[in-house]
Amino acid sequence: MASLLESDNAICFGESGVVVEARCLGESYKSRRQEKICDVAGRVIGASAIMPSVFILHKSEQMREASSLSLSQRYERLKSAGRIYTEATLAGLGPDDYVALVASVTGLPHSIISASLANISHGLRHMREILQAATPAGAVWESCAPQTHAGCSLFSRRGDVVAVIAAGNGPGVHGLWPQAVAMGYRTLVKPSLREPFTAQRLVYALEQAGLAEYVALIPTGHKGAETLILQSDLAIVYGGPDVAARYGNNPRVLVQGPGRSKIVVGNDVAHEDAVALAAQSVLSLGGAACVSASTVLVEGDPDAFASSLRRELEGRTQSQSLPLGRQQEAETYERLLQFDDVPWAYDRAAAQGYPLTPHVAVVGRASDPKVQRELPFPCVTVAPFDLRKDCGVLSGSLVVTVLSRQQWLISKVLADFSIANVYIGNIPTTWMDYRVPHDGYLADFLMCNRGIRVESQWLNAAVPA
Repeated sequence: MASLLESDNAICFGESGVVVEARCLGESYKSRRQEKICDVAGRVIGASAIMPSVFILHKSEQMREASSLSLSQRYERLKSAGRIYTEATLAGLGPDDYVALVASVTGLPHSIISASLANISHGLRHMREILQAATPAGAVWESCAPQTHAGCSLFSRRGDVVAVIAAGNGPGVHGLWPQAVAMGYRTLVKPSLREPFTAQRLVYALEQAGLAEYVALIPTGHKGAETLILQSDLAIVYGGPDVAARYGNNPRVLVQGPGRSKIVVGNDVAHEDAVALAAQSVLSLGGAACVSASTVLVEGDPDAFASSLRRELEGRTQSQSLPLGRQQEAETYERLLQFDDVPWAYDRAAAQGYPLTPHVAVVGRASDPKVQRELPFPCVTVAPFDLRKDCGVLSGSLVVTVLSRQQWLISKVLADFSIANVYIGNIPTTWMDYRVPHDGYLADFLMCNRGIRVESQWLNAAVPA
């Protein structure tokens, strides 16, 4: 296999720094072709292997033929993985080392990385309840269930292998795909080359818990990602509008992103409370998550609301850490936002990454294209809202929080099935619970209902030789 991983234009690193290798069926695989991993200050801190398509083809076939576990066995091992994930030294990194490393490459505060560590562990330890919430009331997971004697639905996988093309804006994206392992899928994960450490840690934890036959870490480039998608039965792909345009019509691909999460503020609520809710929704998760609010639509005076929101965000950021960005990112945001009513600028004197200070823009109408703008830092557009004509701008949003008691508005939002999550009341767009769908249940995509009936005792009868 070594000869297959050679490359004439390889980037070779010494023993210093962290090297992320491929991991499949409990074994590590190196590649001479590697990609640098840099922190937000631009310093090279390690490298990631770039596995070729021939490796992906070979390993995906091996994964299909690996031994299987029962549903209850998978649940128990995922529960064990939850403890390992938060406590163990994995791939040479203890929990504190992992948090510091991920913070250094994403620019997110340590507190957000630590919270994600706990949240992913919680999901692993409570996988049974998560999948039970997503299972239709009349369905069973195994043909041996007693309900099949009278006839019921068999909740069945739509395939055997799923590819995950992960994003690198934060570790939270890795809280979802372990559900595929619970469902019995062989799960091939391509980590982001910006932040491969969460995927690496999770794969190692699952392996140590006894699930090496169900998960693989496949660091690779764009060509390898395409091979992963083609070789898998189904795929989960994270990305922005370009990814949605490329894969949105492919029934084998579930696109995660963009979010374009919004808050609607009615004229029947105190704007002081609404400003606090908006600030929390914008700043939580560093503003980098798909559920972070990027738009606030206001019945009333959007300019006054924006001024209050700027003051609130400024006050909050004085007492908490801001996300940091790379110089190239900061320059890009500055160019994109230069024509806003209040342009955004970054601190060029920063040496350890550039603080991404919150940005609040105001536009004159809800149909302005900036209402659909989403950037991976605390950036929000405030616009006026007329519930008689502007509800259409909410379509396609991942989350809409309705801060109003107006029944007509609430009914209008609930009737728009293109809005994935609707929160009514003083609930931030970043609120999540593993039992509540996030852009639908993952099982909606990976599973299907099939009718089944098994005659009682039929499978227990002896079969003649």
